[in-house]
Amino acid sequence: MDAPLPAPATKHVAALQHALPRSELVLTLRQRTATADGRDTGTTGTTLWLGGQVLAAYLASLPPSPGAAVELGAGVGFLALSLAAAGHDVLATDVEPVLSAVLAPNLDAGVRVLGGAGVPARATPALLDWVEVADALAAGRAPFANLDPGAAAHIARADTLVTTDTLYAPHLIQPLWATLAAMCAGRDRPPAVYLALERRDPRLVDAGLDGGREAGFELRRIAHGRVVKALDRAGWRWAPEDWAGVEVWRAKWRGEAREAAGPGGA
Repeated sequence: MDAPLPAPATKHVAALQHALPRSELVLTLRQRTATADGRDTGTTGTTLWLGGQVLAAYLASLPPSPGAAVELGAGVGFLALSLAAAGHDVLATDVEPVLSAVLAPNLDAGVRVLGGAGVPARATPALLDWVEVADALAAGRAPFANLDPGAAAHIARADTLVTTDTLYAPHLIQPLWATLAAMCAGRDRPPAVYLALERRDPRLVDAGLDGGREAGFELRRIAHGRVVKALDRAGWRWAPEDWAGVEVWRAKWRGEAREAAGPGGA
């Protein structure tokens, strides 16, 4: 099969054929760009995005370290399935209508394809709303009490957290980082956190990264050259302009959120 196309060239494809990085295995990803009467779905999560492709390629270039992983804003599920194929037990989370429309069906189909190829894989969909988590934290309630016990236990033992293409709306920045912080806080060994983003709006992206620092994370961008090599090793060999503006970052949990300095503050 030819190398996968960059996500912007695939938005119109209802059943997208996409190879896993560094593999000949091909997944079929259901996408939904419009309703039956032609109206837009009103969500960004029902098609593939560049960040998910690039982070999947980068993580596939690292030494294998299978464990429990959680994806926030999993969308069509490509990154979750890539992690599952590498041996991770993945909890892939999103909100409706993404969860029912594309994520759950794609995970089910993808796990069956992987199993049929002799690759045992675990990827479970779950509903997770960052705003609800942030509201629960603000009210002093347990942040994941609305999840079923299995999903909550998975979060508690996760050693890898991933999120891509999720710094796109100002009102979601604080809830996203609050959710990630809640998954890291109180752990003897906090999970590794990876995120990928497109720098379409530099001011919004910078504000999103600052939100992570304010939430208690130390952020480090992965060198662009390393990401280029990862894409080459994935067998995709895109032109630079095909994924211009995509960045991969690693976040390390360093402690409680830092309060913004107010009048008279430090």
